[in-house]
Amino acid sequence: MSKKAKLTEEELKSIQSAVSNVNQAKTLLGDVMNNAHKAQLQVTAMEEALVAAQKELEETYGSITVDLNTGEYEENVQEAEEV
Repeated sequence: MSKKAKLTEEELKSIQSAVSNVNQAKTLLGDVMNNAHKAQLQVTAMEEALVAAQKELEETYGSITVDLNTGEYEENVQEAEEV
C-alpha cells in the first residue's frame, strides 16, 4: 500500500479555518434571511391591521383625512370632473 501525500500542518489548519469561516458566514446569512422574512411577515400583518382600522373609520365617519397628532379630521370632498 502506498503512502498518501499530506498537506503540512500549517496548510491543513489554514484550509480548515477558511472552510469554517465560510460555513459560519453561511449560517449567519441564513439567520439574517430568516429574521428578514419574519420581519416582512410582521410588516404585512401590521399593514393589514392598518387597512382594517382605516376601513372601520371610513364606515363610521365617511371619507376623511385625520391629523395623527391631534385626532382632528376633515371630510374629503371630491371635486366634480370636467368633461
